[in-house]
Amino acid sequence: MTSIAPSSSRASATSSDRKPSASTPTFGVMWTIMRSIGDISLPFFFSFIHISSSHLVPSSSTPLIVCSNHSNTILDVAMLASHFPDRRPLHFWAKAGFFKNPFTRFILTSSGNIKVDRRNKNNQALFESTFEAMKAGGAIALFPEGGSYTIPRLAQLKMGAAWAALEYSRYLQLQQEEEGGRTEVGILPTAVVFDDKSVFRSRAVLRFGTPISLDRYIEEFLSAPETESAPVKSVAVKEDSAVPATPESMTRSNTATGTPAAPVEYASPAHRAVARLTADLQNAMQELTFNAPDWETFQAVRMAREILFEQARDRIDEYVELSRAIMLLLTLDASLSTQHEDVRRKSRQARRALFVYSSLLHLADVDNATLACTASNGAKNARSSFTTPLKSFTLRLPIYMSIFGPTLLPTYIVPNKLAHHFAAKEEESLSSVKTLFSFFFTSMLYSTLLVKTMQWTRWSPPGLLVGMAGVWWLHDLNRSCIDIACGLVKQMRFGWRVYRANLSIPLMAPLKSAKKVGGKSLFFYGTLVHPKILARVIGNDGAHLEIQNGVLDGAKLFHVKEEEYPGLLRCESSAVKGTLVRGLTASDLRCLDAFEGDEYTRLPVSIIPDPLSRVESNSNRITNAGTAPLHAILSNLTKGRIESLCANAREADKVEAEVYTWTAGREKLEEKVWEFDVFAQTHAANWVGEGEVEHEHEYQVVDRVRSDGVTWTPTLTSSTDTRSSCASKQAEPEQEWIESYASTLVEEGPVQQAVVQVCKTLSVQPSIQFYVDKAFKDGKVKRPTKRDAGLLSAVFRAKAGARAELEQLMRMVETLQVEKFQQAVGLLVNAKARALAGAGARMQGEAAWPFSQEQVDVFSSGAEVESRKSV
Repeated sequence: MTSIAPSSSRASATSSDRKPSASTPTFGVMWTIMRSIGDISLPFFFSFIHISSSHLVPSSSTPLIVCSNHSNTILDVAMLASHFPDRRPLHFWAKAGFFKNPFTRFILTSSGNIKVDRRNKNNQALFESTFEAMKAGGAIALFPEGGSYTIPRLAQLKMGAAWAALEYSRYLQLQQEEEGGRTEVGILPTAVVFDDKSVFRSRAVLRFGTPISLDRYIEEFLSAPETESAPVKSVAVKEDSAVPATPESMTRSNTATGTPAAPVEYASPAHRAVARLTADLQNAMQELTFNAPDWETFQAVRMAREILFEQARDRIDEYVELSRAIMLLLTLDASLSTQHEDVRRKSRQARRALFVYSSLLHLADVDNATLACTASNGAKNARSSFTTPLKSFTLRLPIYMSIFGPTLLPTYIVPNKLAHHFAAKEEESLSSVKTLFSFFFTSMLYSTLLVKTMQWTRWSPPGLLVGMAGVWWLHDLNRSCIDIACGLVKQMRFGWRVYRANLSIPLMAPLKSAKKVGGKSLFFYGTLVHPKILARVIGNDGAHLEIQNGVLDGAKLFHVKEEEYPGLLRCESSAVKGTLVRGLTASDLRCLDAFEGDEYTRLPVSIIPDPLSRVESNSNRITNAGTAPLHAILSNLTKGRIESLCANAREADKVEAEVYTWTAGREKLEEKVWEFDVFAQTHAANWVGEGEVEHEHEYQVVDRVRSDGVTWTPTLTSSTDTRSSCASKQAEPEQEWIESYASTLVEEGPVQQAVVQVCKTLSVQPSIQFYVDKAFKDGKVKRPTKRDAGLLSAVFRAKAGARAELEQLMRMVETLQVEKFQQAVGLLVNAKARALAGAGARMQGEAAWPFSQEQVDVFSSGAEVESRKSV
């Protein structure tokens, strides 16, 4: 044994004299059988399958390595095997563990699969079989992610595909004695994309990218000297081996997070070439797939797409592009500068509203399409939401009985139950298990029907033909009628729940006014009394806040020297007027602490609210600025009124709160009383206004704290519940908005707690029933029944809120003269126009929602229906 580089010239040179190995993979009868199973099963599970960019696939005679994402276990293999262009057979890399059982080993070997032993890094057999297959003009199919994952983005790729391609290129060049010539093998980036991979009758698209030529990498790969070792570990191979051993970088364990691994500085040219090729392959596959930064964004984008194309479904071949356009608009808070804080805030609010709506749909066990139909059916009263689909189903019942009578249990109900029993927590396996069990039981049913038909005709040839025709007729009718039948059953089921709950409210009721959920109470007396400055600091319009004018007895305001803001000191003979703000979240407090800086300390005080002052939200104060000037916010608190409140205040009337007290030294203050009305009239424009403002620098620390999710520590001397280390950028503080938003959907109680619980769970987990059930497994929060009136009302309110936020976002984006955002809107408008045109409708009125007529006129002028290739 000699320790040499994985790309040793000696190892490859000897391979030119070798004869084809007996282990060369071949396609036997099982390949035909397994592909036929896929041909039958896939069109039954998926309502639509599309092949995109098949013209990019090289000819069948070209050696090829097909690299695909792997998000749906067996169905990914079936999709490639059944729908690869020209029906070209594919040699799949398969884990060695699958070959241990004699039965599965026969199936895999007869299907032309190649064994991958991940535990043995000296994997010469893998490369030998791969090279022999490609030398015969075969195509290798593999999943460079290393496994099947359910994550919102593409996982980090392993280097196996790059090593195999470059080593085979070396093998060809040495065998044919061609120096500098173009290599014959190529890597084909491929993606199998699903709009909802675990849902029955969802859609799928098989996408191909531009093949990656190896000419950019082979020269560097071949420049490695024979004795050069790998940078991490040298790999031992036999001196007379035909192919090199598998490098450690090829079998390095992968994470399912999709987060790119830390870059490695390779000393070996071969490793550098492999790393470059792997990185380019990763980029190419990301171009073919939709990649979201987290589950909240992923679910929000999916829900936005479903609401946008509620009246007419979008084209599955545009799934990736439309999802990216929606994600761009829903993540403006991460891409826009602070000059557009209102748009950033609205983008964040729309994303969160859509995510909450998606989570509530899973909690209520209903989908958006069913909810939309129920809302339309129940426009008059709750009863019609059930009776309307019932009438339609009853009229079709004679036909449905003959079609679904024999197939209901073996084809639909039993496979679904078994899938949720064996693969409940693995979304990537749910659809595969459903499909396999459905095929198995349905095959038994069809075989039984065929045998019974032949028995009835006394085993005559005409009986065989009649039986086969009957089975095919039954199978085709199942495929043709299942979508409408399933939709009607879902509508009846959900409509019955709405009817039993006796929902008399309009099904698309507006959001309730926010009811506070805990939160901190602070007393503001200076610049933060101004509602626009407060909104700028906390990063939202303050719709969740309750604000009331009040008085702090025993304090006095002073001017800070050479500044426009005040400082507060304790003074027994004086009182300070200001605003009492209740409902501040931990996120709000972090921003406020950063804004105040280390010149102030937050201390507990008792505030006297003014009973004559109206309690309203910060957003209302901003909205009402036209009729009630902002400088007059505290005008009712005259000197006489303040003295009266302080003299007559009872302890029961006072509210416990906190106030920012000046701690930077008395010498920095002027003997001059600070007045808010003077500030609002003369200096407020320096802090908030159109475009760049003079004191924009005052918000820099705030923006950094908000974007990084860290805590400003110098002023947190009295509120231990808001302390957290900068390193704890966890989701917990950022999830507090969920509680505030949930209070706008349902009254405080068990249902609201359930809404908060499921939203927090699904913000970090896939949206499948297993994790919804798991959110209530510990028993701390009780799960509401599916016909709970509070839950059903919350679902409808959540949809109304999501629609309102999405519409407002589109209006605000219209004012941004940024090309990429306009292109995103144009893509969505055109896609919706094409979808409506395909359904015989026009892009006008309610059908054009959420786009304005100006957006429709600008972007949809050239939209027309395009033909689709279905399989």
